[in-house]
Parts: sequence; C-alpha cells; structure tokens
Amino acid sequence: MKNIILTLTLIILSFSYASAQTDAESLAKMKEEIKQEVLAEIKAEQRAKKENKYGTKLQLYGFIRNYVHYDTRQCVAMTGELFNIMPMDVELNEEGEDLNDVSKMVFVSFTSRLGVDVIGPRLLNAESSAKLEGDFCGFSPNNILFRIRHAYVQLAWEHLKLLMGQTWHPSFKVAPSISGYSAGAPFATSSRSPQISLTYDAGKSWELYFAALHQVPDASYGPDGKSYNYARWNVWPELYASISHQGERFLFGAGIDVLSLMPRKTSTALRTEINADGSESVKEITVRAKDRVLGITPEIFADYKSGKFNIKGKVIYAENATHLTMLGGFGATSYDPQTGSYEYAPIRAVTSWINATYGKKYVAGILLGYTDNLGAKKDFISTDDFWAFGAKNVDYVYRIAPSITYFARNFEVALEGDYTVAGYGDLALDANTKALRDVSNLRLSLMVRYRF
Repeated sequence: MKNIILTLTLIILSFSYASAQTDAESLAKMKEEIKQEVLAEIKAEQRAKKENKYGTKLQLYGFIRNYVHYDTRQCVAMTGELFNIMPMDVELNEEGEDLNDVSKMVFVSFTSRLGVDVIGPRLLNAESSAKLEGDFCGFSPNNILFRIRHAYVQLAWEHLKLLMGQTWHPSFKVAPSISGYSAGAPFATSSRSPQISLTYDAGKSWELYFAALHQVPDASYGPDGKSYNYARWNVWPELYASISHQGERFLFGAGIDVLSLMPRKTSTALRTEINADGSESVKEITVRAKDRVLGITPEIFADYKSGKFNIKGKVIYAENATHLTMLGGFGATSYDPQTGSYEYAPIRAVTSWINATYGKKYVAGILLGYTDNLGAKKDFISTDDFWAFGAKNVDYVYRIAPSITYFARNFEVALEGDYTVAGYGDLALDANTKALRDVSNLRLSLMVRYRF
C-alpha cells in the first residue's frame, strides 16, 4: 500500500511538471506510462497477498454443474444412477412382465466441483506444486457428501516428474471428451487411485511413465463385494507402466497394468480327528489364506488433433479390471479342503472405444464403444464362485452416443443421447456367456455447467 501511495504522489507531481514543461502529446504519453506503473504495483500487491509464509500461491477453481437424465429402462449404474454402465437384464414376473422395463428420470447437481491449485517454491532443485479437489458425489441413498477427487503433490525437474497422492489412474491418460458423467465407462477406464508415479522425458517427444498404485476409493469386486481389502491384504501395490510419443498433432502409446489381489484373509480347512472310541470325525477350522489372483491388462491408445477436429481411441485387453469400472472379475477354479487353499483365474474382456469431436463454440461429437466378455481360461467351481462387475451373464455391450455442446466463455450446455445394448444369456461355468437376447436403453441427457 505504501508503494501505491508513493506512486500516486509521483503522479500528481509529474502532472504538475508536465503541465508546465511539455505539450499535450507528451503529457498523454506520460499519463499512460504512469498508469501502467500503478497497475503493475496493484497487481504485485494482489499477488503478494496470495502468498503465505511458505511462498506458495493459491488458485481457486471449480464449476457448478446440473444434469437431467431420462432412461427408457432400469440400468446398472452408480452414484445415484448418474454413472450409467449398461441396461439391466430382463426380469420376468409370473405374468410375463419385464420388471426392469421401467423408465426413470434423474435431476441432480451434486457433481458440482471445487478445487485449488498450489504453486510452491523450488524444493530439491525442482518446481513444486499441489492440487486439492473435491465434489459432492460421496453418495448414499440418504446423504450427499463432499468427497476428495484429487489430492497430490508434485516435484518437477527438467526431465523428471514425481507425483505422490490421489489422482486419475494412469490408464485415464487418453479419455473420451463427452458430457456424460460416466466418461465412457465401461468401455473407457474411469478410476482415481492413491499412487506414486514417475514421468520421464526421454527426448524427441518420447515419454516413459511408471506408477505404483493402491485402491481407494475405486476398488475391485470379489467375495465380499466391492472392497479395497483385497488390495490391502495383498500388500504389494498395483503397477502400471507406459511409453508414449507426443507430436504436434498426434499422440500414441502403449501401457500395461499388473494387479495382484488376495481375495480372502482367512479360509476354511477340514481336519480329521480320532475320537476316544477310535472313530474318526471331520472338523472345520479357520486358517490363514495366502492365495492370490493375478490380472495383466495391456492397452494401446492414440489421439489426433487438427484445428477444430479431434479423434482418439483405445483398445484394452482386460483381466480382472473391475477397479477401472470395466466389465470382468475373477473366480475360484479349485479348492483344496486339506489346506483351505484356492486357485483363482481372472475373467477377461476385450474393450475398444473411439471418440470424435468437431467444433469450438458449437462442438458435435460421437462416442462408439464395444466390449466382449471372453470369460476365464478355466471353469470355476460353480456359478456362485466367481464375482463380476455389471452382470455375471453378459456376453457383450456396445454403445452409440452422439452429442452437441455449446460454449459461451465460462458457460456450457450439452445434449447427449446414449444408446447402450447388452447381450445377455445363461450363466456359464467359465463366465463366457453366449448372448440369447439383446437388452437396450436410451438415455437422453442435458448438462448445464458454469465454470469459475
């Protein structure tokens, strides 16, 4: 403030001197120069107010977003039926009516978001930064809670970046540009994970990436339903690695995800005991479990931009990738009653999607997605001894989703149609169901967003 007062004093003195010594043109030039000096002082003081004693700068951001959805059928969905996965299978009553053939409408605003970016001082000869972001999608039938989306710190050197905290799963590097809240799932991956990641600039536009991840809040499905316990008991983290090339217009690359889970902490074993009369009896005891299930999920991706046009896509071979909001799971293929030990096998799926958009103020887009359930390599013990996300008797799912979006500075309104079809059949021992019927749902979605 002292600098501003001093500057204003100089303005008055300068005006007096200029009036006596210069002509009108020189005076106007001097006024403009002094004006710019004052503005610079004001901006510098405003920036200084944002800095705390640690030398960090805060930038607040977010948006208010409202969704209106109409579905022609009951669907497998999450987050208050906002996160759409696929239509539910036919459920007939005694009179032959399909109980899931019921339309519904949802009108919500809890996807509104608030975040802060932090720019910090140099630490360990690196640029430091952080992000904290949340929304109101901590959803239950009775409550809507503020939840953490991103919470991480990052150190950036000339060729290396180190990130620690919760953010998008690295498979989200190339994702569809659509207005729907599900972000293309179950065809595109959608997951946030606590992680430690390294990004290395290898030169000539090549980038190497490696991450060790944990499962919270998105988790795998297993004997106890959706739970991060399977990852906790396993101890060893999920691992992801990728290589990519970023050109002026074209990005392409490949990655691989390795996930090991421990489905049970304890198991049941049978022991034979000799009774006092010499007879034998069998007794069940609880033993520690050490069995694991391994899933390996490779992917290839590409993203091309030219002017107002953008097209991108991905192909994924997924093994037990339910933590990425994809179809699949795993099951028990054998059981040893003497040790209580199980052998497991992942359920496999091949997924692909392509997304194209064109425009700037008015943006037209379309998403095409397809996933095929390949089942497991071995039969499971029974149809009760495997666990899957979505449905256990689905063969394939495909989606056609056109959209139109209007942008006006920080205001945005989008209309999207989402036609999703699932092929359902009978349960199979290897989870490789063959479709006997197609079940479809049409979702019409209106989204309004105001960014700040």
